[in-house]
Amino acid sequence: MQIGGLGISEAAKWGETPKIQRAANKAAQNAMTDGFVEQIKEMAKKDAEKGVYMSDEFGQMRLAQMRKHVSPNRSKPVAQAAAYIQKASNRYGTLLARLLGGYSMKAYVGGLHPTAEVYAPNGEMIAAYTTAGTWKEIPTAAEEKFMSEAASVYLEAFRAARAEMKSASQATAGGSEAGIDLRA
Repeated sequence: MQIGGLGISEAAKWGETPKIQRAANKAAQNAMTDGFVEQIKEMAKKDAEKGVYMSDEFGQMRLAQMRKHVSPNRSKPVAQAAAYIQKASNRYGTLLARLLGGYSMKAYVGGLHPTAEVYAPNGEMIAAYTTAGTWKEIPTAAEEKFMSEAASVYLEAFRAARAEMKSASQATAGGSEAGIDLRA
C-alpha cells in the first residue's frame, strides 16, 4: 500500500522493510562504540551501588548518544512542514504532499484538527503533528535497535555489579562468623 502520492509503503513508514532493518542494525552497531559500551558499564556499576536501576543520568547519556549517532535530523523537515501547514490552514480538508530536501510530508489541514506526518528519505515516519497541535517524534527502527542494545549492555553490567556486591557481602559476613574467640 502506498501513502498518499508520496510513494511510501506502510512497511517503510514503520521501518519494517529489510533494507531499513539492515540499515537500522548497522546504525545501532556503529553507535555502540567500545568507549560508549564502557561508559554504560561504568554507569551500571555506579547505579548498582546506589541501588538504582537505569538512573536518569544513564537515560540522558543513552539519549545523547542516540541523537548524535543514530537519529535523523528532524528539526529542519518538521519546521518546513509546520510552515506549509500554517500557509494552508485556511483551506479546509486540503491534503498536502511535499518533498522537504530528501524528506517528505503528508498533511491534512484546515478545520479544527490539522495533522501531518514527516518521512525520512528511506520512507520511515520520523515525526507527526497531532490533533492536539503538538509535534511528536516517532522513533525509527535504528533508534529502537540502539536503545535496545544499550539497555541490554546496561542490564548485563548491572546484574554483574549486583552479583559482585552480593558475593563481597557474603564473603565479609561469612568471614566474621567463622572466627570464634575462645579467650577466657
